[in-house]
Amino acid sequence: MDKKEFYRDKSIIKIEWYLHDCDLPELTWGRLRIFNDGTSDSCFEEGDKLYGFENRDYASYILSEDEYIQFEAMDEEDESEFDIRLADIVIPEWQDDREQEFEYLGTY
Repeated sequence: MDKKEFYRDKSIIKIEWYLHDCDLPELTWGRLRIFNDGTSDSCFEEGDKLYGFENRDYASYILSEDEYIQFEAMDEEDESEFDIRLADIVIPEWQDDREQEFEYLGTY
């Protein structure tokens, strides 16, 4: 499946943000988007290659395998471990590039 076919007639229903735990306290973001048809995509950094998947679970596996943790799931224990204050962290806003590379993986 190519990029044009994957994104045709889709709208984003949710965006999840991930942090690379090996880099903390430096913030290296990953992003997962869930679309209205249940498919999802993942990206390791802004402007980097997009990966398309059949669903959210597969899109999250690729991030977690690369040591990314879901930002929403972080808590006080993570604040202590990584010497960060979650309340001070500002979630990024990424702009996608029309020329951004894409690969459909389907399942992972």
